[in-house]
Amino acid sequence: MPSVTAEKQLLREDGTPYYVQLAAIIRRRIADETWNVGDRLPTLKHLVATFGVSPMTVRHALSGLEKEGLISAERGRGTFVTAKPDTTVPVPYGLIRSPSNRGSALSFRVLATRPAATELRILSDEGASAGPYHYMKRIFERGGRPFIVGEYLVSDRVYELIPKRLWATELISNLLYDAKDIGLARVRQTFRVVSAMPQEAAELDIQVNEPVMRVRRIFLNAEGEVICLAQLVYRTDGVVFDINIDIDDRNRLLELGGIPES
Repeated sequence: MPSVTAEKQLLREDGTPYYVQLAAIIRRRIADETWNVGDRLPTLKHLVATFGVSPMTVRHALSGLEKEGLISAERGRGTFVTAKPDTTVPVPYGLIRSPSNRGSALSFRVLATRPAATELRILSDEGASAGPYHYMKRIFERGGRPFIVGEYLVSDRVYELIPKRLWATELISNLLYDAKDIGLARVRQTFRVVSAMPQEAAELDIQVNEPVMRVRRIFLNAEGEVICLAQLVYRTDGVVFDINIDIDDRNRLLELGGIPES
């Protein structure tokens, strides 16, 4: 278990009420099964000491969770977990194009498409520039809720090879894989958990500094030029990256395990 000091550091000084932050921490711990249905939560006194907040703050957080049906206070016994929060299914592999679809799949809408300026920057270790680039931005939604913000730099040479109507209706990864003339030779991807910046938080309908998963997907040609950079920011609630590890490829196994070469 984290130390008391580490727990207190989970509460941010960004204007978000402490009871909202505390409720979010408890909700996430129920979701990830740190506390299972039927488990008794720590006492009021313990939560006060652990998070360095007032009893009123703890009661306010627990009251909100009880209204959500996640916990229940039993006189003389304590407060128990009664349900897990509703979480979305893992990130689906099939996306739809129609924003009007209200099923469980993701839909997207285009927020911007224009010649690139300074929206994204290709890092020195990601590849050589194949600029100039075209910039695009999309928001993916599921059930009417924002789930992913995607920003893209696409080399002008590639952008001109694909009909413009397809850029507005198709998944960019699919377009790049299916177009045989663009010279796609390799794709690499990095994952990093970071704090949501104000713009990302607003677009994803979450609090500033909440954890998000930032994915950078780099599409390279045979010359090592970046023909497309995709930066995707995922809400962390309900995100599952399901990766099959090829145990016959030792180098691939080490790469997925995050073990550096020694």
